[in-house]
Amino acid sequence: MNVDISNCLVIEDSLPGVVAGKAAGMAVVAVPSLPKQAGLYSSADEVINSLLDLHPEKWGLPPFEDWIEGTLPIEPWYIGGPVIKGFGRGSKVLGIPTANLPAENFSTILSEHTSGVYFGWAGLSTRGIYKMVMSIGWNPYFDNTEKTIEPWLLHEFGEDFYGEELRLAIVGYIRPEANFPSLESLIARIHKDGRIAEKALDLPIYAGYKDSPYLKNSMLRSNCHS
Repeated sequence: MNVDISNCLVIEDSLPGVVAGKAAGMAVVAVPSLPKQAGLYSSADEVINSLLDLHPEKWGLPPFEDWIEGTLPIEPWYIGGPVIKGFGRGSKVLGIPTANLPAENFSTILSEHTSGVYFGWAGLSTRGIYKMVMSIGWNPYFDNTEKTIEPWLLHEFGEDFYGEELRLAIVGYIRPEANFPSLESLIARIHKDGRIAEKALDLPIYAGYKDSPYLKNSMLRSNCHS
């Protein structure tokens, strides 16, 4: 094929594949199959959590054209359940109250979706539908031992709503999960994620999901029981 190997980019999930690609003189982007294994792939030119985080322009290739205002539209997915108490860090440590869902109810979903920061719409059965930004992962700054789902509803509430049914329509992706050198830098990044989500959800490609039957049906059921 008369191809210069040094101009080739390999995207590989296995360690032997990474080693082979580097030995052949290719640029290699590693996408580890197992969580928390990035350290084993240090020979790769770049290690990313998932293909959502691939930016081909870094390698002299045309950029993907589906990113919009710093967000990536995804196939929507929907989850819901009662709001529970989490680690207590959201309000007390970060000043960012999250509405936690029981992770044990979503083991399959958590295994299917890559860690990172997502956004979408949140429906509370007795209150309304709100913009939200959400993290999925291990929160490396706090070194969690389990993968969690932590939505932050972008609205000021005057009281807690533990036990209330929360439904989420997740419609876009912002960035991979990351560690931070300080608590202040983590808080600043979370607020930036919130601003990105707030702005993006006004775009037509995302705004329509606010009217999702999944979100509205929870409101209807609540009204029927009130």
